[in-house]
Amino acid sequence: MNRTSRRVAITVVLSTALGLLVYLWANHQRLQVPGYGFIRVQGELLSVRFGSHLVWLDGAGRERQQVDLASAGLAPAGDHAFFSNGDLLVYNRPEPAGLAYWITRYLRLQKPSPRAPEAFEGFNRCRLPQLSCEPFGRALPAMDSAFRLAVAADDTLYLADTPGFHVYRLTDETAAPARTPEGLLRFPNQVRLTSDGLWVADTNNRRLALLDTTPAAFGVLREEVVLAPQDGRRWPHQFAADGDGWLVNMADDRMRDGSLVHFATGRGADATVAAALLQDPLAFELWREQLWVVDAASEQLLRLDRQGEQQATIQRKTLSALQQGAAHARESYLWVGRLGLLVIGLSLVAGFAAAWLLERKETVAQFRGWAGRELPALVAAEAAPLPGDAVYWLPNRLQGRLRWIKPLLLLVVAALGYVLLQVALLGGTLWSQLQMAGLTVYAGLFVWMTLWDLQATARQRLGLTDECLVLVGQGRQCEVRFADVRYTRTHLVGENLVVFLGNPRHSVFDRKQLEQLVFPRLKEATSCPPWFVWKMLWHTRHSQALMAAVLIPVTVVLMLFLRLLS
Repeated sequence: MNRTSRRVAITVVLSTALGLLVYLWANHQRLQVPGYGFIRVQGELLSVRFGSHLVWLDGAGRERQQVDLASAGLAPAGDHAFFSNGDLLVYNRPEPAGLAYWITRYLRLQKPSPRAPEAFEGFNRCRLPQLSCEPFGRALPAMDSAFRLAVAADDTLYLADTPGFHVYRLTDETAAPARTPEGLLRFPNQVRLTSDGLWVADTNNRRLALLDTTPAAFGVLREEVVLAPQDGRRWPHQFAADGDGWLVNMADDRMRDGSLVHFATGRGADATVAAALLQDPLAFELWREQLWVVDAASEQLLRLDRQGEQQATIQRKTLSALQQGAAHARESYLWVGRLGLLVIGLSLVAGFAAAWLLERKETVAQFRGWAGRELPALVAAEAAPLPGDAVYWLPNRLQGRLRWIKPLLLLVVAALGYVLLQVALLGGTLWSQLQMAGLTVYAGLFVWMTLWDLQATARQRLGLTDECLVLVGQGRQCEVRFADVRYTRTHLVGENLVVFLGNPRHSVFDRKQLEQLVFPRLKEATSCPPWFVWKMLWHTRHSQALMAAVLIPVTVVLMLFLRLLS
């Protein structure tokens, strides 16, 4: 490669990397664009959160007032609530959650022991409309992810810490909060106060649970409503009392694309509300004989009647402006991401074109090497003379590759150990621990058997004389006359020995020597089908056959095991 080609190659690599960075950055920014949050009834108005803004609507959908919490230095996250005097309770999360949170969220584990909020983090109580805010409930743990709120008439606060598996009760912000017993709830979501007590959407237990709210018996289970899965949606995370039953948001396994299902008391599910209109309901309220729903898929606030028919358009000047601005921002970042993909594509096309123009002969040779020559043509070719009179041994290239393959596999094992350590530190339910244990044992077995197979392949030897092949492997050595050899593009088969040659792109032995010295000498040998090769692999107890015999049934058992646990 001359200097010009080297410069072009560097330019192509840098351009491709730049396009990839632009694409990843644009996707990240698009996901960070603010959108609709939870909605909540406050007296005669309905409060709606959009990013850092709170907007109040009346029963006809007209905007009455709005505030921007960012003007008070707050970065609101999660649910919000109101005290009896109208003060706003909101959680300030100035910094995004860290790596431990994302691991917990992906694995759906119980989060580690509660931590105290850091500086400027935590709940704030704000007097409206002047937005005079001060910290509230510093005895409560930090909320790294999902939580829901309910405030009683006497200003007792109930906080559902979803990944913490607890509901907290706070009567005096200077005192330590009470919390529900261990093992009672799994991913508690929405909480609603009634005259009977505190109803909780106990998501992973697939039920609505009624808890005692009295100080002496807080958290005691008084009643439960078990909710059957509906069309693959089995995770109840929001609800509201509706006549003689419950209207419940049932989510799928991704906690998305839910359905609003009505469960009649004692009769189970009897209707799905606005199934054709709602794609991914994020939050809803039954208020003034109407159903108000935030649909995350369409990024809209909808007003429906009790039968699920859409009512007149909501008159919301601020929300409309925020919604249009968010849609414009997402569209802009989407086009920036597409520009990044275009740069990647053009860079690759330019790289291939430059390789063809500047290094045509080398490029054609490389492509031919990747594809490999057809086996009949290789066998029909003229055999090159053997170097020397004794047995000529082809070099096993895998022996050198193992020098960097082994450290790479060790890094994989170290990464598995790190994930296991994180899971142990994060805790979790017995089922999640069993799932991770099964996956880890499977991954460890796979890595160990892969290394064992590679080492066995690296110990193979292939020798040639003018009359026969000399095959060494599996602790055995045999000489096979060319007429007695069975072969494919990837294997040479003797009477009681199989030697793996690799494939055209990743050959175990030198590819050029295989094509010039070995295959042209197999004119009297017999080409065999793949099933015969696998038969001989099993007959000779080759490492490839043993790997398949172990990993295939283990994989099936693991899939059934994970399915049963889920």
